[in-house]
Amino acid sequence: MKKFITFFAVVLTAFNFVSCDNEPIDPAIVIGGENPGENPGNPTAPAVFKADFDGQTFTTSTAQAYISGGSITLSAIKPNGESFSMILDGTATGTYPANSNLIGYSPSFDDYSYAGNHPTDENANTGSIIVTSINTENQTISGTFSFTGYWTDYTDDTIAPKEFSNGVFTNIPYTSVSPTGDTFDATLNGNVFNDVDILTIETLIAGQDFISIGARNLNDDSITVSVRSTITAGTYPITGDVGTDQVQINFAPETEEFGTTASSGSVTITEKTATRIKGTFNGTVVIGEDTFTITGGSFDVEY
Repeated sequence: MKKFITFFAVVLTAFNFVSCDNEPIDPAIVIGGENPGENPGNPTAPAVFKADFDGQTFTTSTAQAYISGGSITLSAIKPNGESFSMILDGTATGTYPANSNLIGYSPSFDDYSYAGNHPTDENANTGSIIVTSINTENQTISGTFSFTGYWTDYTDDTIAPKEFSNGVFTNIPYTSVSPTGDTFDATLNGNVFNDVDILTIETLIAGQDFISIGARNLNDDSITVSVRSTITAGTYPITGDVGTDQVQINFAPETEEFGTTASSGSVTITEKTATRIKGTFNGTVVIGEDTFTITGGSFDVEY
């Protein structure tokens, strides 16, 4: 999943809510308290999410987590719109480096955020998230975090990185069922593409605003459908020109970091509201001597 996360980290502009598909909980999850030091305290205590930065402490009890077939998504928000979000490449307790996962802080309803991914050095040590307990009886997750956040509008070099320390999330309720009802289906070279994660974000591609819907399967292959944020219902062809196409399809096999854009195909938008988009797609991606044919694609997601 690192490849999948890396792709979204590169184009990330707004790091708030990201949805995950409905999948079984990983059997590696350990109930908090079974191993020494993994119980954060009282497993029935109220949920708390907090972190220190800029001489203040962010504190909220409004937080939620989703554990899918391959990842943990957690978000916390205050009434004024300030929020933290994280997507972790795994579903078990342990340490998750910030530079190979996603973690970020967004000021009040801002389009950009401070993300724990260095803009020019993907191997830079920017911090970590430690999941100390996943209590399957009470369905809560707890842990700690600290990271250096870099402003995701990389065209503005006047905003300095921000340090986030003493981060704690305790007894945050989680579910394995997507609250949005998001779906993503496709056939890849005649075989069903069984996704284990769906991520939907707004991105910048070639200087234009896009809505990107990505899905990953158990083999770590990923398919991403991107459409201009101003798009309306209709069918849009893919020509392979990323500068002019209204829609794009990207396929990244497990062996490739970023994948390749389809040279032909189309995306049909059947419904689009202020918060949800639905459509179908098909495309052909050529990587070296290999051709990948995507057919019967469909998505229905919140964005």
